Amino acid sequence: MIKSHRHQVVYHLYPKSFQDTNGDGVGDLNGIRKRLGYLQRLGVDMIWLCPVYTSPGYDHGYDVADYTSIDPLYGSMDEMEALIDEASQHDITIMMDIVANHTSYCHEWFIASEHDPDGPYGDTYIWRDEPTEVESFFGGSAWTYSSIRQQYYFHSFAKEQPDLNWKQSIVAKEFAHILSFWIEKGVRGFRFDVIDLIGKQFHPHRWLDFERVQEGLREMMASVDRSNLLLVGEAGGLSPSEIRQLQEEGLLDVVFNFETCALDEVAGKNKWHLQSFDPAELKKTIKKWQDEMEEDGWNSLFWNNHDQPRVLSRWYDDDIRAAKMLVLLQLTLRGTPFIYQGDEIGMTNGNIQQSDYQDIETLRYLQQGGAIQSVQLKGRDHARLPMMWTKEGGFSTGTAWLRGMTHVDRNVHDQQLDDDSLLQVYRRLLSIRKAEPALLDGEMKWHETPSTMIAFDRIHGEQSLRILVNLSNHSIQHRIKMGKTLIGVGDYCEEELGPYAAVLCYTF
Repeated sequence: MIKSHRHQVVYHLYPKSFQDTNGDGVGDLNGIRKRLGYLQRLGVDMIWLCPVYTSPGYDHGYDVADYTSIDPLYGSMDEMEALIDEASQHDITIMMDIVANHTSYCHEWFIASEHDPDGPYGDTYIWRDEPTEVESFFGGSAWTYSSIRQQYYFHSFAKEQPDLNWKQSIVAKEFAHILSFWIEKGVRGFRFDVIDLIGKQFHPHRWLDFERVQEGLREMMASVDRSNLLLVGEAGGLSPSEIRQLQEEGLLDVVFNFETCALDEVAGKNKWHLQSFDPAELKKTIKKWQDEMEEDGWNSLFWNNHDQPRVLSRWYDDDIRAAKMLVLLQLTLRGTPFIYQGDEIGMTNGNIQQSDYQDIETLRYLQQGGAIQSVQLKGRDHARLPMMWTKEGGFSTGTAWLRGMTHVDRNVHDQQLDDDSLLQVYRRLLSIRKAEPALLDGEMKWHETPSTMIAFDRIHGEQSLRILVNLSNHSIQHRIKMGKTLIGVGDYCEEELGPYAAVLCYTF
């Protein structure tokens, strides 16, 4: 029996970069099995795996050719089943990544649709005789001509990733079968990639058709037992009220919104147009989403993921003090925490030579004359550098699939031996979070503070915890009474928080 959905801590794992055991330079399922003890000691409850399905790999697995088979790059189905079983023995469950908006153009559904327009899969993708003036998220037209079908098919991303047509009920039924397949294997969570895109209306000002998204999820979940599942949706286009509707109906438990991640982007522009980070805006955004979801919603709590490079590099110049502050804030807010691999040791964007970039989005941007400075901050490869297990790397005995330099002192081996390390701060905070009902279910009460300081209480019955956080690199004076300290990072005292200081304490 899994813990309450809201109480779980999810470790987001990028299998390609986590641990290689066969020397081919690519992480694998056996590598994850090897590190289960480490993850249990860290204090996580669930591992979210980025796709390990059979795929031609144009978008590193997010172009799925078969949702019920394991790509030999990562191992075998026997090894996947062993991972699920062994994780359970470490009190950890597995979450699979479900790419429901699109497939690979090598998927049997697309091949059938392309070759047999009048067949059962003929309309499972979006076909038009003439393209519209819509661009894909990866740049260029979102339409590609098929000489076989003699029509254009739509793709939100690369041409190798055709979008499914969720207006056809067969699509939802197929994904219901896929979910049931993995549930029978013992999987207890699903993260749905760009799930808001399954509702498209091709309106010039708003693509998203929320009712279509809602209906698609209903159809898919109608025959699925959701009682023991954690359902997570990536949906950057949904409003707080729309997210709450999906949560109230039990269609999704947690939804990723990327407003916080976009604080260093110019509003109205794409991700490559950057502006200076303002910690005061971070405070406003956190408070907005906590307030919006306070009554009948629930937040996702994360800083990084496989698509979002390290905020420690983008916002805080790789300062390890800021990493400690960020995790104390993350693990005391109301919501479900997601830790991305390497967060716990302070991994950064690192250094990647221009000739070594692998990501299709980045390569297209550079081909179109994009700025390398933007890539170094926002390119997805920078989120995917191999995990640092030792000073030498410890990821593989071979040449890693993605080469890049990171801080060699930020590695698991060294930090496990240092009581003051970031890794130990994560472990202590996760232990405290599990033990304190106020951090799991408590209400939020905000305190008035200077623009770059956050202070709030988490209240559960007669218990009250107080959290004070300095988001900036300068000291802040305050008048908020502190109590008995549970854990603190940085320099602080009764009326002052030093640079990047944060404290969690009891109130009396």
